[in-house]
Amino acid sequence: MKSTFSLILLLVAFQPVLYAQLSAGPEFAIPVGDFRHNSYMPYGGYNYGVGASVKYLHRINRTFGASLQTGAIRYHGSTIKGYDFFAIPVKLGANIRYRSLFAEPQVGLTYFADNRTYYENGSTTYGVNIGTSLSRHLLLSGNYERWNKGGYKASHVGVSLAYAFSSSQHKYDSLERKARINYDKSSENWQKHKTFQALGWTSLGIGVPLTLIGLVSTIANAYNNEDNSAAAKWMLGSGAVLTTSSIPLFIFSHKYKKKAT
Repeated sequence: MKSTFSLILLLVAFQPVLYAQLSAGPEFAIPVGDFRHNSYMPYGGYNYGVGASVKYLHRINRTFGASLQTGAIRYHGSTIKGYDFFAIPVKLGANIRYRSLFAEPQVGLTYFADNRTYYENGSTTYGVNIGTSLSRHLLLSGNYERWNKGGYKASHVGVSLAYAFSSSQHKYDSLERKARINYDKSSENWQKHKTFQALGWTSLGIGVPLTLIGLVSTIANAYNNEDNSAAAKWMLGSGAVLTTSSIPLFIFSHKYKKKAT
């Protein structure tokens, strides 16, 4: 895992920097599953986590970028006091953006401080962020994260609000106003662009509500100490697939739009 981190960082370092961004902000996490219940652990489960994170985003072009994120979240126990602890994840991500929307699968390692639990340093960690740019400097995202080592695993869903300290090279930011371009709207490429665009928005329009409903159901079940229902799992899975599938559709839409000039 460490060698993989080093290789990716080297590859990123030698890419042309089109757009760089440093962001920081608070995070709120809700443990789910065994992490929330932990009935088999002597110290019980955890109700919530509060912390903050810092992320560096190295944008390769308008659509793709690589990120490095770290921070700390303190999880608060639900039953026995004295077992609160800090989780410190270090994660690499692949950032995919369309206009103000972005998706970011991540992988890395998690370390712990003030830790009296069974969770082990260097736990393999993976997750995904899905969010939007509310403005040039304000980012809102929801996330799912899971770590595992030695058979002791934990996961949470969360939300974060971050302030972005952007570089001066805003001409590569798709949020910026661009010069008006005249397109040949009678061409075949323009028709393909509109078709892929419609499919992308349809996929996004169905996928995002399904994901949100599934996420709310999962949180409600976890809060009530109930197992996640099959319907909630289906909504989360289907919503994630539909939302993610909108990304290549929008990429093809943009490709054919450029050809229609």
